[in-house]
Amino acid sequence: MCGGKATRMKADIEKPLIKVNGIPMVERVILALEGSHKFERIIAVVSPTTPKTREFLAAKGIEMIETAGEGYSQDLSRMLLALKPHKVFVAPADVPLLDSKTVSDIVALAANRTAPAISIIIDREFVEKLGVKPSIVLGEQYCHSGITIFDAAKVGSGSIEEQHVVMNEVKVAVNVNTKEELGLAEKLLVQRAHDFAQNDGI
Repeated sequence: MCGGKATRMKADIEKPLIKVNGIPMVERVILALEGSHKFERIIAVVSPTTPKTREFLAAKGIEMIETAGEGYSQDLSRMLLALKPHKVFVAPADVPLLDSKTVSDIVALAANRTAPAISIIIDREFVEKLGVKPSIVLGEQYCHSGITIFDAAKVGSGSIEEQHVVMNEVKVAVNVNTKEELGLAEKLLVQRAHDFAQNDGI
């Protein structure tokens, strides 16, 4: 999902194209999805508010669905309708720490569940301790990662039955909506690379 406005970032570039350690956020998410080898198709959902993102993705040969950009729920409904009757892994473009292993883990977690929507949620305390302001709060205890696996065949025009799975992992907890969160994401990616290099050398 990469069709929303970046109102909180106050940046002079479309939010999906904001670079985290030199790579646009939307590209990081696409690489994570591709690297998992779990999907037949990878499709970007764009809107009139993200024309540069559309150009960037077109140049990379990414399939796209264009929506009216009237709001996240409306864009999501349009996308799910277009993709019936398939199962659809939905991820926002602003989770740059997402990697292929985490994508595979989420797919495995949802494999034996039958609800029309399986959503990844995080303990609110875990998110706030990282220095991230939760975007979607569920009650007092949890917040939504923005990642959901939908069974589009079971999704109608009304409300969608949603089952929640708790995953307290940094890779799904950092949504970049502010410059402070962008700095945090960059710091955590540097730390990840350092840790990988250390472990690889053992």
